[in-house]
Amino acid sequence: MKKLSLIVVALFACYALTFAQEKAKSEPADKRWEIGINAGVANFTGEYNMFKDARFNHFNHWDSDMNFGFGALVKKNFSHVFALELGWNYSNLTGSWKYDSRPIPDFKTEVNEYDLNTVWNINNLFSKNKFDRKIYWYAKLGIGATHLWKKEGVTPLHDEHWKKPTIPLGTGVVFRLNDNFKLNVGTQWSWVNTDRLDGRRTDMTSGNVKAGNTESDIYGTKLYTHVGLSYAFGKKKKAQPVVEAPKPEPKPEPKPEPKPEVKPEVKVVKPAVIGNVYKVYFAFDKWNLNNEATTDLDKLAKDMNENPTVNVEIKSHTDSRGPSSYNMKLSEKRGKSVIDYLVSKGISASRINAQAFGETQPVNKCKDGVPCTKAEYALNRRTETIIIE
Repeated sequence: MKKLSLIVVALFACYALTFAQEKAKSEPADKRWEIGINAGVANFTGEYNMFKDARFNHFNHWDSDMNFGFGALVKKNFSHVFALELGWNYSNLTGSWKYDSRPIPDFKTEVNEYDLNTVWNINNLFSKNKFDRKIYWYAKLGIGATHLWKKEGVTPLHDEHWKKPTIPLGTGVVFRLNDNFKLNVGTQWSWVNTDRLDGRRTDMTSGNVKAGNTESDIYGTKLYTHVGLSYAFGKKKKAQPVVEAPKPEPKPEPKPEPKPEVKPEVKVVKPAVIGNVYKVYFAFDKWNLNNEATTDLDKLAKDMNENPTVNVEIKSHTDSRGPSSYNMKLSEKRGKSVIDYLVSKGISASRINAQAFGETQPVNKCKDGVPCTKAEYALNRRTETIIIE
């Protein structure tokens, strides 16, 4: 009973969920065929005496077990509400005598049930909006036949028995996984027109069964709770869109001519660093940079990085001592030292223009043949770097 109660609670929870879903519009389903399989548990739930004068209508002398079962179905959908289903399920029913200490053996009955069911989409049945819901509650009622084969227990069935009719009644919830696949969680009660579902023939002269009763008055019952997967053949046909007649377009109103926009004058502001001069001095016959020189060149590199539109012009010189051809090459080396240092600081070589003048442009009187002090010679060993546009 606890297991049955949990099943009922779960089904009612699913029922509430199906009615809570949003009633969005959907394309109508095709009238398609489906096939499916299922598996679950089954148990014997007792016998019903349908004779009107019976003292007890329902009785069960057995502690019935939950047994594995499986089945298959073929279904034809006729609308959003109604379908016909041809179903089959197989299970073993087992149980043990529970009322007294009589040596009544446990029973085991093999059951094959074949049903033709009407299947009803309850959500669409009671709703104005008929559409393919992602989750819906269903109920089914049908008629069928049951094949019994007694394996173990009391009162042999004499090989095999066909029992007619069987009355199946079921309910459950369907989860639509996509256009073709559905997941089904459901349960089915089956009333089988026999008193041998538990393998034991009821004594027609004792207790609850009165004279005049026959086997046709006794219905054995089983409960089959299952989970299944079904596949619908073909693709869902989409509804044809409603094409509305084009509406006449209104005549456009004349647009006023736009007034010419007054463009503001753009004043070009030149960077303030243009024209700055940075001087680097060298030792006699040297072109390497000392600490003082690199400090000045760091300032130059900072100004150029902050003003990426400006360029730089480099002019390199020597003093008058030594051959003029040698001094020209020496001034070229001094200019290259400055270029290499600026490039190492992230300045593109394309922004640098370098010239070498050798001893031709002294800043004082120190030319060939003119005696000068060391300090006067040092003023000519220089590289001048000027920031230009």
